[in-house]
Amino acid sequence: MRMSKIVQFSLALLMVVALLAVSGMTIGCPGPKSAVTEWDIPFISVLTGPAAFAGLPAVWGAEYAADLINADGGINGVPVKFTTYDTAFDNAKAVTAMGRAVEGSLVVFGPMDGNGAPAAGPVAVEAGVPFIAALTRADLREQFAPWGVSYMQDDADGMPLAVTEWLKLNPDIKSIALFYYPADPTGADTYNELRDTLPELGVELLGTIEVASGELDMGPAVVKAMNLNADGYYCELRAGEYARVATEMYTRGMTEGRRLCSAFAAFSPELFDLAEGYLDGTYIWNKMDVNYPSDAWAALVEVYKADYDGKSPSIAPVVGYCNAVYAVKVAFETLDITGDPAKLVEERTKIANFFFNSQEFEGIQGNFHWVEGEFTAPFFFFKIQDNAPVKLSDITVE
Repeated sequence: MRMSKIVQFSLALLMVVALLAVSGMTIGCPGPKSAVTEWDIPFISVLTGPAAFAGLPAVWGAEYAADLINADGGINGVPVKFTTYDTAFDNAKAVTAMGRAVEGSLVVFGPMDGNGAPAAGPVAVEAGVPFIAALTRADLREQFAPWGVSYMQDDADGMPLAVTEWLKLNPDIKSIALFYYPADPTGADTYNELRDTLPELGVELLGTIEVASGELDMGPAVVKAMNLNADGYYCELRAGEYARVATEMYTRGMTEGRRLCSAFAAFSPELFDLAEGYLDGTYIWNKMDVNYPSDAWAALVEVYKADYDGKSPSIAPVVGYCNAVYAVKVAFETLDITGDPAKLVEERTKIANFFFNSQEFEGIQGNFHWVEGEFTAPFFFFKIQDNAPVKLSDITVE
């Protein structure tokens, strides 16, 4: 048992029982006799290196849900466990890990990062194993169909919605500049989406500023951006680089935080630690709501704080992989999955098709489902005040 406090665990268990009851999940009711003594799910994540700030909480979210389910009887009477693989944000390691993970597995979690998932996906497809990964682009899901589904919403859906919200609140912003990673496929997608979205809003994209992952001196990039004389700046960066951009912008004369809007990738405790004093008035969107109003979420937050030195969960993979465990439970119980090696090909195929176009599930932050592998759920838009995010709106794809 990995929970930090018995009282917290008891509260969390009560909450998840209520959650699963609402969603129609059956807890502790045995289905067909399982051929295994535990459901061993491989989890390929980033446990060390530059993306560990997201990879470790991703595993935490899955283990949290599994602990609660196991405490009440498991899935068809069988407990769930995770065997983790660390890619260290290295695509070659992700491919190697997937090669090991698919052996005898019914489903694989990961790779959780947007670089490792497309690199390792072909291994899962060739083996015919369903996997829940960072497949937040339609072309990847089409390539890996029906085996691969995403654990969180598409960046390309969230960004136009968030930028539209930002510009509606600041109608005097008529031109923007984009900070992005040119080597990241998401950066190219963001540029294309902005190029298509902004003219409809009467706003001009004046230029782009290329940033390298892990770049420490953001001064030259910020100078280049400010020389464009844009009214606002959209940042498709992770926490470290975005924190340095925000700090440099203020240091070099920007006086209004409202002129900065960030993508969800920067939303982490690291951002608020590194850029404290330079974020107030700025905007940011996320694929989860850090202050989601439910007892089940409040219980999760308390346990997370106990495990993470009082910090609240703000990383989207916590929600995504917590939800994935609930979905696996429903799939295994609905499809009468046994884990019998003689039925492995058949059961893998059933699971893949069940997920690829799914029913609606009740997750830790409301309803979600998959449409052709795309994770479908609301986005959330925030303004930062007193170094904390304040939700302004839920935004959904129409």
